[in-house]
Amino acid sequence: AEAAEVVEVKDEHTQGNPTHYGDPASGCESDEQAVRVQGVSGDFCSPKCSSGTCPSDVPQGVTAEPKCVLHSPAGVSYCALTCSPSDWRPNGANGECGTGTCQPIQGLGLCTYAAPAGAKDVVETEVVSSAEAAEVVE
Repeated sequence: AEAAEVVEVKDEHTQGNPTHYGDPASGCESDEQAVRVQGVSGDFCSPKCSSGTCPSDVPQGVTAEPKCVLHSPAGVSYCALTCSPSDWRPNGANGECGTGTCQPIQGLGLCTYAAPAGAKDVVETEVVSSAEAAEVVE
């Protein structure tokens, strides 16, 4: 399985995004971390899963579905916006990532935003299949 890197957000008081799953460049919600997945360009704000479920508030213009598809070796699960990668549209087959980009990994797509270089405080996680994700409970 590919590993995902979870980048800790140090300034949790920065809240530029009115919803979950926004672009870390403008700040994540206080219950989120900026996440970067190895093998996938870009990053996104990610809340922890709660009993296998994810917050449903998404950025304006986004129709991608939030799912519990990332987890760390410590057993902490994280949510991501899942999408359908397309050769024709960078933001998903139906434009579901809004201003983000739909990146393919392990048979699914993740909505990401262009990430700045130099991320620090990295914790590795794994992408889990949707069948496994249904069994993940924090």
